[in-house]
Amino acid sequence: MDSWQLLNKAEKLLLDGAEEEAIILCRTVLDASPCHVEALYLLGVAAVNRQQWESAIGCFRKASACADGLPVLLNNLGLALLEGSRQTPPVPGATLEEAAACLQKALQIQPDYLNAWENLGLVHRAEGKLDEARRCMEQGLAANPAAVSLWLQLAALHVATYHFDQAAFCYRKSLQLKAEDPAEVLNRLATVQVYLGETVKALETFSRAISEARIPEQKRSYTQNRLFTLHYPFEITPEQIACEHRQWGERFFGPSEQRLFANSPLPERRLRIGYVSPDFRMNAVSFFIQPILAAHNPAEVEVYCYANVEKPDLVTAQLKNHPVVWRDIYALDDQAVFKQIQDDRIDILVELAGHGANNRLPLFGLRPAPIQVNWIGYPDTTGLPTMDYRISDSIADPPGMTGQFHTEQLLRLNPCFLCYRPGDDFPQQAASPPVVNQGVISFGTMSNFSKINRVMLELWADIMSASPGSRLVLRYRGSEQERVRQELASLLQSRGIAAKRLILLGHATSVVQQLEGYHQIDIALDTFPYNGTTTTCEALFMGVPVVTLAGRSHVSRVGASLLQAAGLAGLVCNSMEEYKATILELAADIPRLVSMRQRLRQQLLNSPLCDNRGAAAGVEQLYRQIWRHWCRTEGSLHDHRA
Repeated sequence: MDSWQLLNKAEKLLLDGAEEEAIILCRTVLDASPCHVEALYLLGVAAVNRQQWESAIGCFRKASACADGLPVLLNNLGLALLEGSRQTPPVPGATLEEAAACLQKALQIQPDYLNAWENLGLVHRAEGKLDEARRCMEQGLAANPAAVSLWLQLAALHVATYHFDQAAFCYRKSLQLKAEDPAEVLNRLATVQVYLGETVKALETFSRAISEARIPEQKRSYTQNRLFTLHYPFEITPEQIACEHRQWGERFFGPSEQRLFANSPLPERRLRIGYVSPDFRMNAVSFFIQPILAAHNPAEVEVYCYANVEKPDLVTAQLKNHPVVWRDIYALDDQAVFKQIQDDRIDILVELAGHGANNRLPLFGLRPAPIQVNWIGYPDTTGLPTMDYRISDSIADPPGMTGQFHTEQLLRLNPCFLCYRPGDDFPQQAASPPVVNQGVISFGTMSNFSKINRVMLELWADIMSASPGSRLVLRYRGSEQERVRQELASLLQSRGIAAKRLILLGHATSVVQQLEGYHQIDIALDTFPYNGTTTTCEALFMGVPVVTLAGRSHVSRVGASLLQAAGLAGLVCNSMEEYKATILELAADIPRLVSMRQRLRQQLLNSPLCDNRGAAAGVEQLYRQIWRHWCRTEGSLHDHRA
């Protein structure tokens, strides 16, 4: 065979997935002709298929040198350099700068090269140049408005820059153009609708995504997103939410198979505790798990952290400094993590994300540990049959009230299931509440905009009507702030509240900026049915009292738990009428607001809510309790290797 026959055969082998044979043929050609561009190209493609980026870069770089000016080679080299730069550690010599230069050269030669526009946009995004990345996608779409992949990339960039209306438009456009994976597009569109506060619409869109999904893993994941969103709308009952969680677990996991564990069933020995989370980083969960990691008793427990963290940051580094064994699991599949956990002989595995983003609940479905527990990061049952326990307290989950909403057995860490530690860089509270200088009360919340529903807005409007001149301060992170402002103002105006009394703050670029928003608030209004958690702790730390409405399930009783623990039980209300009356009574007592601004921070720090030693000891007692039970009831059934 001549070289072209060999390469034609190699190309067919690559298409059939027979890469080893294709590589041999390409190298045969290159032995005779070291600068054969087609052979180098196919060898580079084989390396890309195998994600061997250093080899791919070498092949495409040499091919480009042999045939200077071929856009396809420059594009492939740019893509390989991009991927090589993303590896941990990066491939030697793979820089974003060279990747951008290759792609720009390809586009100079062929300005309508769609793949090159998309890849250059991805390079700019990796560089943090989001505006330039957006322009690349738009340039490609100008050349071909029907390029679905460019619409999807543009949508992702709009999400990253908080242009949610525009992101939704791009996702709808890609659906009109018959996107290859409509289920995934619908899932992303629903997520954007949640960001926009359109939670009822989002539930419908998630349902469409689930219906369209053809892969079981997609259906499972999209259903999880829908489960999380169920907590936002006012109209959905705890019974419905519990039913859907239970159905998720039964549908995707069913009864677990019996496993033998090598863990020694000695009830009083030192325990190995594993924490699994994607949020060992700058995230709300870190403010609640960090104080526990810092206070665990090493004589009682040996702690392992299984970090499913995509982008480790400064907080990740700080958490690693605690006396823990650290395992990075983001790049590992469930089977590999399962084996690691079993090799570590974890006694109690604690899941910290629930149905939140990047969770590893399917790992818990495999039952890698004898006892599995859910805690902190999710305001409800997981519905997972293999999750044995859920840690709460007697206020968030009163005995006899919420047990039927859980598939897990509830463990109660009293007085509060959470322990909070504020950041060292948090700002000082204002010397006095804003009413002192402005003469009118400012109500507000810094909660996630998705938690603000029409029923609560109407209740807040009634409260404002009874407090002449009062203002409502909210925060919305999206760029479509003016449209959102007009919609909110219209609703308030329908209740007799002038538009100028609405203050809509923009996106907070840091936790410090988020907290500085409390300088403009006299009284924080908790959301319902999805109470605030981190925002309630932050408000108290900034000297701002929070009034909460307690409901019938955990998600609407977290505020009550936090306020009780902070010594503010008088701000916990059990009806809308009491909520309104309590807020108005507080608004009429300016000296009390001044006193609270000055003392709430220290009151919070001195309360059980910030007692990490007490909380760590309490959770260790719970771990010991359930471990003793396992040893007594199941320990004798398992294989105990030395």
